[in-house]
Amino acid sequence: MGFQPKLKKGLYFLSIHLYSFIMINTYSESQLHNTLKNLYAEASQGLTEQQVAGKICDIVAKDGSIIEIQTGSLSKLHGKLGLLLPHHKVKVVYPLVVRKTIETRKKDGTLVSCRKSPKKQCLLDMFSELTALFPYLLEENFVLEVLEVSVVEHRIKEDAPVQLANKSRRFKRDWYKEGKSLEEIYATHQFASAEDYLELLPQELPETFTIKEASTVLKGRNVPRMLWVLRKMGLVEQVGKQGRRLLLKKKDTTD
Repeated sequence: MGFQPKLKKGLYFLSIHLYSFIMINTYSESQLHNTLKNLYAEASQGLTEQQVAGKICDIVAKDGSIIEIQTGSLSKLHGKLGLLLPHHKVKVVYPLVVRKTIETRKKDGTLVSCRKSPKKQCLLDMFSELTALFPYLLEENFVLEVLEVSVVEHRIKEDAPVQLANKSRRFKRDWYKEGKSLEEIYATHQFASAEDYLELLPQELPETFTIKEASTVLKGRNVPRMLWVLRKMGLVEQVGKQGRRLLLKKKDTTD
């Protein structure tokens, strides 16, 4: 992608990496969330499902900090973060699926198929979830921890095409998802400062650049959204125009 993100290493992350192979065999919809919650609770010597400021938090670590595991939309945390951050350190853990295996079984457990999904995420895809959280990303008490993971998506084969309970399918299909389970954690990225986010912009970018130029270098579909978030955070600023395109520049964080 044109950059080398920092990986946080040590016994803490090694324990998570090794322990992630243990808890992958039940198929509830919240299995991915529950597995990560248990991993982080054990690593932080914390307690799960604790009430803080009127909200139920995934984990309260031994040191009193809060850990929230979010496998769905990060925008759902907006209100909770507004309540917690003024008085508590909060780490939000968000898994990005860089590799997915789709396993389909009959209702009796017979394996029908097992294949690799062509869909995969990259680190820049996290910005599609950060548009609602940009006011908190540089808060002193806030840390975003992004995991690159592989998962198994479990599907149940039906005898005939079916609609989902929430009526979300445009076309009926002969299967439904039963959940996702964690297979492996490949890498962990922490974002706690302006420098952590700005490191995602490669050195080969010129001092001033357009969104198109950044997209060409980074080769990521979410580059425009990333730059939108960085502008909202005050880390990238508009300094002019090049024709009809905005001309952008990284902010000097040493100011």
